[in-house]
Amino acid sequence: MKPHRNALLATALILLASLTAGAEVQVLIDHNSEGNPQFKFNTVPGPVRHDAADRANARFTIIDGERDPNGGNLSALNDGRLPADDDEPANNFFFAAGGDDGRLKVDLIGNIEIKQVNTYSWHNGRRAPQVYDLYAADGSASGFNAEPKRGTDPETCGWKLLAKVDTRTKFGIAGGQYGVSISDTSGALGRYRHLLFDVFKTEDQNFGHTFFSEIDVRAMTPTETETPAGPEYAKARVKDFDWTLDVSQSPDLKEWAETKLKPAVDRWYPIWVDCLASDGFTAPKNFKITIKPMRGVAATSDTDVVVSEDWIRRQIKKPEWNEAVGSVIHELVHVVQQYHGRGNPGWMVEGVADYFRWFHYEPVEHRPKLSATRAARAKYSDSYQITAAFLDFVAANHDHEFVVKMNAAMRQGRYSPDLWSDYTGMTVKDLWSEYIKSLPQASHPAANVTPSRTPAQ
Repeated sequence: MKPHRNALLATALILLASLTAGAEVQVLIDHNSEGNPQFKFNTVPGPVRHDAADRANARFTIIDGERDPNGGNLSALNDGRLPADDDEPANNFFFAAGGDDGRLKVDLIGNIEIKQVNTYSWHNGRRAPQVYDLYAADGSASGFNAEPKRGTDPETCGWKLLAKVDTRTKFGIAGGQYGVSISDTSGALGRYRHLLFDVFKTEDQNFGHTFFSEIDVRAMTPTETETPAGPEYAKARVKDFDWTLDVSQSPDLKEWAETKLKPAVDRWYPIWVDCLASDGFTAPKNFKITIKPMRGVAATSDTDVVVSEDWIRRQIKKPEWNEAVGSVIHELVHVVQQYHGRGNPGWMVEGVADYFRWFHYEPVEHRPKLSATRAARAKYSDSYQITAAFLDFVAANHDHEFVVKMNAAMRQGRYSPDLWSDYTGMTVKDLWSEYIKSLPQASHPAANVTPSRTPAQ
């Protein structure tokens, strides 16, 4: 990579119409043609950790559109963890390929005097530029709609347009690294609780959705020291792992294991390590996967994973999609979990593993869904896919870091039913009731729950 000083290009400064007397909203755009891991720009401030959104435990939600399952979760937008290179889907959030434009909302939980809203992206091609409209609201307007879908003009339901961003006006669809900083010449953008990003594709084709690396909301008076974000925060626990694949008892599966399973493990184990990081924890650097004759599907004990050869054979005979690799991806989560303390309910251990498998690895169309009939007799503690879908609902609607926080608590032996209230303000029973009420009356039946296994404790 060339030195930063050689990578920077010209900066664009766009002034919008005055929103208040004597003040102007300004949109500052900076571009690095090759990029750098620290996202350093000539004029746009770099991304930080502990910004106002992070301190407020802000809720990032998708109002319209769909997250691409190959990319990071919404938490990638405000975790202070930056991609280290120009094509790292797991460390960026982007809308699904082939889908329409989307809308993202940031709920800051309370009104905050905002100094800047800064957005960052990085890709080596057409997914680098940023194109969006930014709206803000304090939620007090009559008829306020907190979640206006596309087709609804936010300005008609209590939102104020702050800025229109289109980095293409200066740099076209050039790849690289982009930083956008929205501020006001008066010093403050305003006092707001809600931010709405109306995001547009960079061009009208399937892969035109921006790779958003980070969104920072910076307050006029920070209550905590803001420190530079960086890739080392995400990468420190991911490197230098090794693993063994043993198919000696199932030689007919060697080709499948080496061509299908091994590439998936090489890619997804570091991702799980990153997703399940917690303070003071170092994930195992060595583990083993053995395919052999056994009952059930698969099981994990510490760092040893065993997989049923019969299960794999049945699955790979299916003509289209199958669960052969996915079942092992589930076990990889157990390797990373390392929940050795007592008191962790098995349904949560398995629910977390299936959450990461089904809502981050498997294709969107195969995610578990409850039918109205099944929902009537289901419980949040049913484990596996049912618990996983429930966890996804809680993370999407209450706290995008909820599963990550629960993982840290279980790893430290601190799990308690009270944590549901501590992290969301609602009991687990109330959250479950809210989830059941949110289900469509005629949804597709849930996928078959993974056969019962002994949880990896």
